[in-house]
Amino acid sequence: MPRAEILIAEDEPSARRGFRALFEGEGYAVRTARDGEEALAKFRESRPDAVLLDVMMPKMNGIIACAEIRKSDPLVPILFFTAMPSDVGAVRALGLGADDYIDKAKSPDELLARVAAVLRRASVIASDKRDKLSLGGVTVDFATMTASGDGVSEELTKSESFFLRLLASERGRCFSFDEIFAALRGEGYIGDDNAVRCIAKRLKAKLGRAGELIANARGVGYKLVK
Repeated sequence: MPRAEILIAEDEPSARRGFRALFEGEGYAVRTARDGEEALAKFRESRPDAVLLDVMMPKMNGIIACAEIRKSDPLVPILFFTAMPSDVGAVRALGLGADDYIDKAKSPDELLARVAAVLRRASVIASDKRDKLSLGGVTVDFATMTASGDGVSEELTKSESFFLRLLASERGRCFSFDEIFAALRGEGYIGDDNAVRCIAKRLKAKLGRAGELIANARGVGYKLVK
C-alpha cells in the first residue's frame, strides 16, 4: 500500500522539522512549506492526501490558503494548526472549510490521531457511491458539493456536505449531537453541540425551503425527515 502523503505548512523552522519527524516516524510521506503561498504552489504541483496549515503565516495565512485550495478541491482533508481556544476554534475551523483544527499544545499522539481520523473519513467519502440527494425541489450533488433547484444555487462546505450525507444515510433516524460530532471529527472526541448547531443552521439556510426537511429534536440532535 502506498504511504499517505501530507503537506505541512508551518513558518517556524523548528516546528516544521518537528512535525516532519513526527509524521515520517509514523510512515507518512511528508512535504513542507514555509508559508501559505508555498503551500498552495506545492498543492497544485501534486495533490497530497491531507493538508495541515498553520493559521498565522507570512505572505498568505492558513485561512486564505484553505479557501484557495477549496476552490479547486472540495474533498482533500484540511486541518489547521492553531493556538485558538477550543470553544471557538472548532466552530470557526469547520465553517471555513477545514475538516478539523489541531491545538499546537496537544500531545503528539493526539495530532497523529486527528490526522488518521480525517484520512479515514476521506476514504469513507471516496467509497460512498451516492452522488446526489433529492430534497423536495433541491438536488444536492455530493461530488461537486453544490445544492441547486427551487431557487437555490449554493456551494456547500465539506462539513455541511458530510453532515447531510450522514443524515441521509438513515433517513428518518435522529442522530445525536455526539454521533454527528464524531462523524465530523472522528471517534473518541466529546461532542460540541454548538459546532453542530452552527453547521445545521448554515445548511438549512442554504437549502431554502428544502432546509425544513432537516429537523431538530431539541436537546437530542438532528434527522432528515422522510
